[in-house]
Amino acid sequence: MSTPPNPPAQDKAKTGLGKYVKRMSTDITTSTSTQAIPATPAPASKSLDRNAMQQERASALFAKYGLTLESHEWIAAPGPMPPLQRVEKPIRMRVHRTCHRCGTLYGADRTCVQCEHRRCKKCPRFPKKKTPEEKQAEKDAPDQPKRKRMLTIRTRAGDELVYQPTKQRIRRTCHKCSTVFVPAKAVICQNCHHARCTKCPREPAKLTKWPAGYPGDAEADSETEVDRQLETFRRTWRKPRTRVRWQCEKCNSLFQNHQPQCPGCGHERCDQCTRSPVKKPNKSGQFDAQVVAAVEAKLRAMGVDDEGPSSATEAT
Repeated sequence: MSTPPNPPAQDKAKTGLGKYVKRMSTDITTSTSTQAIPATPAPASKSLDRNAMQQERASALFAKYGLTLESHEWIAAPGPMPPLQRVEKPIRMRVHRTCHRCGTLYGADRTCVQCEHRRCKKCPRFPKKKTPEEKQAEKDAPDQPKRKRMLTIRTRAGDELVYQPTKQRIRRTCHKCSTVFVPAKAVICQNCHHARCTKCPREPAKLTKWPAGYPGDAEADSETEVDRQLETFRRTWRKPRTRVRWQCEKCNSLFQNHQPQCPGCGHERCDQCTRSPVKKPNKSGQFDAQVVAAVEAKLRAMGVDDEGPSSATEAT
């Protein structure tokens, strides 16, 4: 067997030297390319005080409802709260794409979950991407003045509630049938067709300005004769009277129609006959005999001259 000849040492040296030259050239090209592209700046972070943020929010909330937040009313935290590191990031727009074959919304992958369709240019995009012409038109368009947002309240019917000055509601009522005049300026009652007169009450009343009646009222004398008689004969209150009945002492029959003789036995009414109710005695000029005697005894003991009546019979 014959062995293969050994390669010359010069080729080995060239191979090793070329390897190092190639590695150095790669490093040089990489460094130049990295120097050409500027590095993206890191997002700036700023520290915020949580206590200051809470106090600012509370002040804004109080100012919204017309209140004031005093410094001594604010209850601070027991210890210093750790500062918050908030990173400012640009606002990103969420873009949704839908498969144009089955209408399924794409997720993180570019392959449809329903039909395994690879996302293409036919798949619609939301929001729609603007063309360069549309972007240029937006830049060239003049700034439109912002409309002031007016707070309006809508009812269930859909009409806007418009502010109107306050008005006093006046009601006139018919004094005959107690029906309200509709509208308030009406002169004839819809129920009894009575002409509005000075006796028809007004709510609210204004007697200081119109004591004899309100404008447009008819005279109260235009009523019928029956109404006049009702006004003339008014009901007056009188003290109730007691009915007295006499009963005969012999046959216990009642005397009728104030007759002096009994209808049963012909007995004439006397003082012994029972009276119902019993007549109350008049005590205005009478004195008790025992009380009068006791008073006279005290007067004699005191030595007072007895100029008055000496007995109860004389006093009465």
